[in-house]
Amino acid sequence: MSRMVYTPPSDGSRWQGLAGLCWLLLTDAVLLSWLALKPVGWSSFLLLLILLATLPVLVHLTMRTWGAFNLEYWLDRNALRIRWAGTCQVIPLHCIRRIIEGVDEMTVRPSVKDWPSPFVRIVEGGEGRRLVRLASVPLDQCLLIETDDGIFAISPADPIGFLEELQALNRLGLSRTLSLVREQPTNYYALATESPAGRWLLLAGLIGCLALFGYLMVLFPDLPEALVFHYNRQGVPDSIRPKNSLFLLPAIGLLTYLTNTLAGLWMRMQGQLSGAYLFWTGSLLVQALSLLALYSLTT
Repeated sequence: MSRMVYTPPSDGSRWQGLAGLCWLLLTDAVLLSWLALKPVGWSSFLLLLILLATLPVLVHLTMRTWGAFNLEYWLDRNALRIRWAGTCQVIPLHCIRRIIEGVDEMTVRPSVKDWPSPFVRIVEGGEGRRLVRLASVPLDQCLLIETDDGIFAISPADPIGFLEELQALNRLGLSRTLSLVREQPTNYYALATESPAGRWLLLAGLIGCLALFGYLMVLFPDLPEALVFHYNRQGVPDSIRPKNSLFLLPAIGLLTYLTNTLAGLWMRMQGQLSGAYLFWTGSLLVQALSLLALYSLTT
């Protein structure tokens, strides 16, 4: 099916977002290099925590910068499709009640989470109405598409051509009826944490991983260079290894957490919630045993 593609005016925040993304990646690279060269201790664990804390920010910047670059409006005889980052908002033409020009900006407190792409956001309104902004310009420069589900603000660079094409398609008629939906990749995080038990189990597993590495990294400078890992039946040490070998235990805890998280998520997608809980609880059990082993080897 032929489609007309309309692009929005250039959003200046796209380049700001790209610059911020590059700066954050460079900062993470410096932190990672510093962490690799720094002796293991409480300060290196603090660096590790800072590095991990930047990962959600990195994902956020990547998503919104991607959206700032690829925002497009696809128009065919059945629907308007608005593409932004990995999502696609489908607005069937038969659902459009009217289109009006933009109005003065609503009084909405700006949020850091809406940058870059500051004009892409959802504003909840009264009586179940909401304003979905999928634009690159302020609201007074947008076209407002009113539907029963809410109002969608868009900003094609050629609004006159867009409206003329929309009228022509309406005269042509529909070839099939679509639903007003938002298509997006599966949100695995939301799927895993939609139940309170799943949310707390995964959070506890993450804390368990940090506790394993933190406990060892804080004690590491004061440990002897070689440690006894095993005794024979006569109580004589028969396995002496360098203290670096202790990191095998936190690594096992981390690997178990990652593997069981994915396995539990797969079970959750199959509708087997009890199986998912079993995998996620198993991660905590392995981490608890690893922590006990660390304690016995370091005391």
